Amino acid sequence: MMGIAKKVLVFCLALLLCFAFVGCAEKEETLSSEQIDQIITEAVDALAEAETYKFDTDMSITMDVIGGTEPGRMSMGADGTGAIDSVNREMQMAMNMTMNVPGQAEQEMGMEIYIVGEWVYVKMSVPLMGEQWMKTKLTPEMWEMQKQVDQQIELLKTATEVKLLGSELVDGTDCYVFDIMPDVEKLAEFLSQQQGMQGMDLEDIENLEELFEKTTMSIREWIAKDSSLLMRAQADMLMEVTPEDVELTLEDFDRMTMDFSIDMTIRDYDQPITIELPPEALQAPEIPVM
Repeated sequence: MMGIAKKVLVFCLALLLCFAFVGCAEKEETLSSEQIDQIITEAVDALAEAETYKFDTDMSITMDVIGGTEPGRMSMGADGTGAIDSVNREMQMAMNMTMNVPGQAEQEMGMEIYIVGEWVYVKMSVPLMGEQWMKTKLTPEMWEMQKQVDQQIELLKTATEVKLLGSELVDGTDCYVFDIMPDVEKLAEFLSQQQGMQGMDLEDIENLEELFEKTTMSIREWIAKDSSLLMRAQADMLMEVTPEDVELTLEDFDRMTMDFSIDMTIRDYDQPITIELPPEALQAPEIPVM
């Protein structure tokens, strides 16, 4: 199953990095469509003006492979924390991942990403291989993809419907809770333009829009009432994938279902951030930009 898993995992990680977006609203509340539109407009403006912030994220993927030579279930969980300095174009993120593949022992991996001085430094910690550093030149596309909050701006901009679910506190901040229905065509176009790291690209998936059309998607965002800043975001997706979607064949599998869950909390907006690059990263071999 590892051949199929590797191919699909690359696809999944690309989606996760692009969406890097729980709870139920406790108060019933009513707003007019004009008021909701105004809140969304103010949220887009507030997010665009944010210069620094920190974030915490939890992700999970479960994949069920039906048919083919290696059917089974594969799962991956990840949690991470990071910080963004948009003014100085610097970023730091650390993530721990756990993967379960049929017939293999549970695998634990770690990843750290730094953007400093127009370079992207990545450290991978993999069992039996130890720690490996690599670096690549920062491109505008890479920088835009790492700005986690900007992904949420695009979701708000492309929303075809925004529904108020109520209010809820996030770390003591009173927030509106919105259910976001993005425009599938615009979302597919936006994601297809995102350049992933280390070969994790979506640009070659020509039928991305069709893939989203057969996907059950739920996106919620928590927007602070006082500052209009995004405080929390959650995305859940249930996707059915055919071999053609990931450039495989019926010999590999008949169909596959993938259950995604991403939950992100954003904090410390416009607070001072210091990002320190580990000295050993400077010795990392350079990987050419693909």
